[in-house]
Amino acid sequence: MNHWVSTAPSLLPSSLPFDVKSEEGRHRAPAQDKAFQSSLGVSIIAFISLFLFIVVMAGPNFAAAAKSPEEIWKELERLSQVEREKKLIEGAKSEGEMIWYTNSGLENATRYIQAFKKIYPFINAQVWRSKTRQVIQRVIAEANAGRHIVDVIKPSTDLLPALLEKNLIGRYETPNRAIYPAHAKSIYFTNMNYAFRVFAFNPRKVARKEAPKTWDELLQPRWKGEILFDESSLEEVVALLAAWGREKTVSYFTRLSQQQLLIRVGRDTTTQMMMAGEAPLAVTTYAYNNESLRATNAPVDWVAEDLIPALMYPLTLARNAPHPYSAALFYDFLLSEQGQQLIAKEGRVVAHPRVDPIYPRMKELQGLLGTSRVQLNSVEQNHKLYKDGLQILDEIVLKRKSASL
Repeated sequence: MNHWVSTAPSLLPSSLPFDVKSEEGRHRAPAQDKAFQSSLGVSIIAFISLFLFIVVMAGPNFAAAAKSPEEIWKELERLSQVEREKKLIEGAKSEGEMIWYTNSGLENATRYIQAFKKIYPFINAQVWRSKTRQVIQRVIAEANAGRHIVDVIKPSTDLLPALLEKNLIGRYETPNRAIYPAHAKSIYFTNMNYAFRVFAFNPRKVARKEAPKTWDELLQPRWKGEILFDESSLEEVVALLAAWGREKTVSYFTRLSQQQLLIRVGRDTTTQMMMAGEAPLAVTTYAYNNESLRATNAPVDWVAEDLIPALMYPLTLARNAPHPYSAALFYDFLLSEQGQQLIAKEGRVVAHPRVDPIYPRMKELQGLLGTSRVQLNSVEQNHKLYKDGLQILDEIVLKRKSASL
């Protein structure tokens, strides 16, 4: 990935044109003083002319450069929709680029970027993708080094508190957010889409009526050594912590770990291994991915268990975004009906209330939002339970020393 760092030389002189304490300076002849003063005057005029030239060439963005991104975004709130769009486009054309850090799949993220570029071809939009924890770590590391590179950030709500605590997320109010339900937004983010974690099974190995339908059923002796489990399943642990409390959750995962879980890296990987016959169950999978595979007649089916962990994927803006206008346009695009339809076409349940899931079974899951069946991972919940959840996952399930950001 390319990083842009200014290499322009400083306009300020590195030292004074003469040493005021030198003997030469004290004994300078009047004619020399007059010539020197004339030369100094010419230098000052040249410097001022150069400075004014830069201001003129920079145009309206010179003044904007003195404002923080949040100040720029706040000023947009006072404009009409037409004026706002004009201001954003003018600023974005001057910036010419934007970078997004995300945990979205690279193929999907690239598709969003390409659709955005078709609307705004003058913005060189780029994406860097990794797992959520790596995204958070990179943002924090760059901020600690004083490097402001990222404009837009999409983590998940379980790790968003780490960025909020370090004051790295900016406030941006856009008209596109007005239609979103209250639980899908805060002053710092707007939810792009939900992700429901469900139990998947291979129908060639397990009949649907025999598939486990509750968390407790996973503890049955018949499933020992038969369960694929993704190592990054912190959200499942936090969901059960929120619903059950620490004591019951610790007891449960202690027993579950005795089932000789097949720990793998990546939810898509666990699903693929299940379909290939490595194990009949994969219990930390995405419903939308399973349903998309089912539509192609792949050997996968799934059950919405008794307590369904559901994630929100918050779209945020970096408080020190180097390209605030382009960042705002990209944020608006992903939250627009057009942008949300792109995401819904992947089989996901999006947060925009006018965009429906493409699969009927995903529509059923959407209908469970707000009920006791779904444990929605709010930022507040994750801020409170993150450390306990990580410790349970690392030390009890993965049997390793607990990690942190």
